[in-house]
Amino acid sequence: MMIEPELPPGLLGNASPNPGVTYRLLRVIWGWCAFALGARLELEGAGNLPRDMRGRGAGGWIAAVVPHRTWIDPFVPWILLPERPRFFFFGDARTMARSPLRRFLLRRLGGVIPIPAARDPRTVEIHLDAARRVLEAGGVFMLMPETGPASTPGELRRIGGGMAYVALRNRAPIVPIILGGNEEIYFGRRVILRVLPALDPVELAGIGPGEPLPAAGSSAERRAARRLTDGFAAAVAADVADVHARSIPPPGARRRGRFLTTLFR
Repeated sequence: MMIEPELPPGLLGNASPNPGVTYRLLRVIWGWCAFALGARLELEGAGNLPRDMRGRGAGGWIAAVVPHRTWIDPFVPWILLPERPRFFFFGDARTMARSPLRRFLLRRLGGVIPIPAARDPRTVEIHLDAARRVLEAGGVFMLMPETGPASTPGELRRIGGGMAYVALRNRAPIVPIILGGNEEIYFGRRVILRVLPALDPVELAGIGPGEPLPAAGSSAERRAARRLTDGFAAAVAADVADVHARSIPPPGARRRGRFLTTLFR
């Protein structure tokens, strides 16, 4: 049986907040694609993006994008949010290595942490270390933290623990990025991206001021991670419902090209 190629675990490329030529070019191309589809992309809450003392975009935070519905989800913030500091992503190691062209582009693009198909506990620390390097360098680590079966539009799925461990071990702020209008894609679709104020992971996890973080890998850390994900879900639930409701097309609106929803499945 032929084994599918995979990219190795660990950060692909340099942990730099500066966008390279390929990153900038792809950002322009995605914008052209959105224009060709007639997509109406709207950004709300841009003032909530973290900034430094000079008012410039700051890195070192986690962009938690919810709800994750279709293939367009990572591209919308990539188009609408500033190009610097750049985004870094988790990605499927097999999908990214499926063709020589993909491998070439991804090696030029960088900013990806491949997740192997096989579940190997040894790679978890590799992933966490890669995320740490990104955050320390001033990059933005984008996650789509939901897991499990699909939920009703306007509602969240269960939030996985990966975001919590990355946030707690790095004390990295979590900025919720809410998507609406991404459950069904067609020509002229209105898609809303709302940025919420940053959340303190330590506060979400119920850890008091001056209290030490739980030891890595301990049962106390697992409990703190669960409290963090529960707190995150509670903090964003109302905005998820509101953004979805505002993105619903009016009665009788034409929905030409709904095949776009499943274009890359």
